Amino acid sequence: MMRAAPSHDTRSDSERARPTEGLLEARHLLLAVAGTLQGGSPLIGWSRELAYLHATLLTASVSPTRRPTGFDATVTRGRINILIGLIDDWSAFHLPRPSTGRRHTHSLGEVISHVAATYAQMQWTLRHSSSAQQQHDAALRFAQIQEGYADLVEEIRTLRVALPLGWSGIRPT
Repeated sequence: MMRAAPSHDTRSDSERARPTEGLLEARHLLLAVAGTLQGGSPLIGWSRELAYLHATLLTASVSPTRRPTGFDATVTRGRINILIGLIDDWSAFHLPRPSTGRRHTHSLGEVISHVAATYAQMQWTLRHSSSAQQQHDAALRFAQIQEGYADLVEEIRTLRVALPLGWSGIRPT
């Protein structure tokens, strides 16, 4: 009769038992930022709002004549920072914090905001650029960002990465 190899899992019981429910898979994050996924995790609504805000900033900077009425870039960036903070707060209470995983450089809120900003840039390029090369490059860049996010989710679930807690200090406006 064969015996199972002894386990060398050095995680604490709380680290092994801590679920990642609510963390969006890459495909679900894409649907969230595109505005086609509803309900469930609060990350869905926050991700969609981040994409909208990044798209608004991009449109206002590229085409000032298309700015929404009452647009204020400082207020918009402030709202982005608030959403990043909400995601980071959610992350601190819902995701495992392994003591042995590698340390990531960005919080979950910062990562999701980056995904949302890249999505907005890709959409703007696909709609407004007549260059097939620019459209291809924008779509490829977003695919790479989405793949990186998928890898991060896997690392979070397998306790190979620890995300930093959010920081509400000075952020560029």
